[in-house]
Amino acid sequence: MQNKNSMNRQRGVVAIEFVLGFMALFFVLIFWVEVCVLGFMSSAIDYAIAESSRNARTSANSDYKDVFMRTLNDNDSAWVKFLDRNKFNISVRYYESYNQATNPSSEGSEEREDNPIALYRVSYDYSSIFNWEGGIQNFTLAREVFGIQEFERDQFSQ
Repeated sequence: MQNKNSMNRQRGVVAIEFVLGFMALFFVLIFWVEVCVLGFMSSAIDYAIAESSRNARTSANSDYKDVFMRTLNDNDSAWVKFLDRNKFNISVRYYESYNQATNPSSEGSEEREDNPIALYRVSYDYSSIFNWEGGIQNFTLAREVFGIQEFERDQFSQ
C-alpha cells in the first residue's frame, strides 16, 4: 500500500523533467545559433575589408576611398545577401608617414594627395537575432586595415 501511494505522488515527474530539460536544450541551441551567426558576420566583414582594401590599394585611380566604397557596394558574393548594407559605416583616413600613422593622437587626413598610407575602417552595427533579456542586443563589429597605396609608394618614407 505504501508503495502505491509513493507511485501516485511521482506521477508527472517525467513530464516536468522533460519540459525543463527540453527548455534548457532549446536555449542552448538558440545561443549556439546566435554565436554562429555572429561568427559568420565577423568573417564576412573581415573578407569585405580585405578584398576592398586590396582593390583600392592597387587601383590606378587616385580616389582610393571611392574605389573602396564601390568594391564594397558592388560585391555580389554570397555573404552580401545576409548583411544589411545600410548598417555599414565606412571610413578612410590618410597619413603621410609611418610615424604619423602610429601616433595615437594623430587622426590622419581625408586628403589623399601626398599621403601614401591609408587606414580603411569598416564597422557593422550588429543586432542580435533573438532578444535576450539582460543580454547584449546591439553592438558594433569593427575592422581596420592599414595599407600603402601602390601608386603613392614613391612618396612613402619613414
